[in-house]
Amino acid sequence: MIINHSTKPALPQELSVHPVKILLVDDRPENLISLESLLTQEGDNITYLFASSGDEALKIALREELALILLDVQMPDMNGYEVARYLRNISKTRDIPIIFVTAIDEQSSHVEEGFEAGAVDFLFKPLHPYITKAKVSSFVRYYLQKKELKEANKLALELNNELEKRVKERTKELTRINKDLDNFIYTASHDLKAPINNIEGLVAALQETLQEKFINGSEEVAPIMEMIHDAVSRFKTTLSDLTEVAKAQYTEAEAKDRIYFQEILEDVKINIQGLIEESEAEITVDFSKAPELVYSRKNLRSIMYNLVSNAIKYRSPERKPEITITSFAVDSFVVLSVRDNGLGIREEDQAKVFGMFKRLHDHIEGTGVGMAIVKRMVENGDGRIELESEVGKGSVFDIYLKCKA
Repeated sequence: MIINHSTKPALPQELSVHPVKILLVDDRPENLISLESLLTQEGDNITYLFASSGDEALKIALREELALILLDVQMPDMNGYEVARYLRNISKTRDIPIIFVTAIDEQSSHVEEGFEAGAVDFLFKPLHPYITKAKVSSFVRYYLQKKELKEANKLALELNNELEKRVKERTKELTRINKDLDNFIYTASHDLKAPINNIEGLVAALQETLQEKFINGSEEVAPIMEMIHDAVSRFKTTLSDLTEVAKAQYTEAEAKDRIYFQEILEDVKINIQGLIEESEAEITVDFSKAPELVYSRKNLRSIMYNLVSNAIKYRSPERKPEITITSFAVDSFVVLSVRDNGLGIREEDQAKVFGMFKRLHDHIEGTGVGMAIVKRMVENGDGRIELESEVGKGSVFDIYLKCKA
């Protein structure tokens, strides 16, 4: 038997948006009506459902979403404790709070049995109106707060999913923009090579003409021509670096080989032999912990070249450069570590090292894109770069290369 009685809430306004259903279970209809009458207040948004047996109570609990069950202990066929145990063994109903309503002495062992069966509280007959209302009101409030929290969590999840969707869309858009920019840089730098070569040829022809026709004035012209040649050379270097930056976007597609660090270093040392001899640099090597790896040969050479040449270029004028190059394995990475005793980098400037066209020391020649290229190559291959540096003592670059050792 189910009897529904619905009214508007007397609960706080912020908790009144959810309908509340409370199941009253007693084998005597007059007790159900009396209990409902005691609990009902004008403005309550509560529906009271009636069950006159344990079997009927179980059916209603499985069908309805209940905030609370007030369950009589002494009923024929199936008593309140048995009903509670059944409810606790069913996933849908195990979390519904149960208050036992009983005329049994509250000091008896039946109370202990009730809590073991799953009760959260007891109401003892004859019922005290204030205590009864207060206890029911507390559980209703708890139920509504759970509903509010559940909805808040649902909303937060929806907002989070929407944010993730927007981030993905924005990332996709930025990736496209970066790709378009890289394509533009590559195309522009490539297209500018031809006119620069023409200018370089015309300057050379002009110099020859001046030397032939104005022999006596060639000494005055020579420094100017040298500055023009130098400017053109710098322009060509910048264009070449821009091309490399654009190409670095796609370095992950480079073919990978099993290569040895020592082999790459020897190749780099040949190319910077003049710099090594001029600076009297001492290079110490230990690749014993990870002598080889599977990686792009071209990219690894570029990484090694920039790290070693920079370690020498940014040397301290107070001492000869000492460079230590090692390799070791960490988790799924092979780490290439380059340590120097050079000028060092202030902490606030360390992020600038990897920026485009950033040069922290003006007395060193270069376009300032070498480490930007290295960073892009490493990160495109799911690696990372860690930098430790102290002004006046030197720097350590640890390059984490994602690969098979």
